Amino acid sequence: MLAILLFEDLVIALVLGFAATGGGALSSTLSTVAKAIAFIAASLAAARWLSRILDRILDRLPREFFLLFTVGLLVGMAALAKELGLSEAIGALMAGVVLAETTVREEIEERFFSFRDLFAALFFFVFGLSIDVGALGRLGWLLALAVPLTILGKTAAGYFAGIVGGFTRRQSFNAGVALIAHGEFTIILAQLASENVRLSDAVQDDLTAFAGLYVLATATCGIVLMKESKWLARHVFPPPRLALEE
Repeated sequence: MLAILLFEDLVIALVLGFAATGGGALSSTLSTVAKAIAFIAASLAAARWLSRILDRILDRLPREFFLLFTVGLLVGMAALAKELGLSEAIGALMAGVVLAETTVREEIEERFFSFRDLFAALFFFVFGLSIDVGALGRLGWLLALAVPLTILGKTAAGYFAGIVGGFTRRQSFNAGVALIAHGEFTIILAQLASENVRLSDAVQDDLTAFAGLYVLATATCGIVLMKESKWLARHVFPPPRLALEE
């Protein structure tokens, strides 16, 4: 599951790089994709080869400057990504990848957990206020199509990944079901798409409303299915029965 989520983070970085430009001509699209790949590659190289240097720097800094350096790296990489024509989210994401390779990552997590919870709550609260619940009438058919496809797709992907990894069928099924509730990147992509000036106001509103309702539905279904995944696995994959000799 962690490997799949990490792979999703890397893929979403490319998607964010493309979504930030809102599409366009083939040359500009290829240029954006190339810059996104180069930015991600440089960040991964920094995480691999500069982790010891960052360790020495962070170990020698006083605690106040330790926090300032961490925030500065995060904001700096987000600003660099924006300067390259990418999304700030891709810069923040790769800054986390770089810091995750340091030996002080646990201290960083401990000190920034409160900030994460605060800003995450504000993010979802503000996004929730922007959801038009009345749009359920005109977007209900799309949700009725997208939610079952998502549940089936994520469950199947996790199941086959588990089988390839050598897990049992039940374990693979449980891993696939556990991935259903993860849909936070959908909100970020919807916000980026809603800022595209090429889209009409009605389409932008529908994108925001659909993303909110979609994440709410998949998260609710995912939590319920994950809680009952063992019960479901026993019924989907019953244990083999020994044949009785006559």
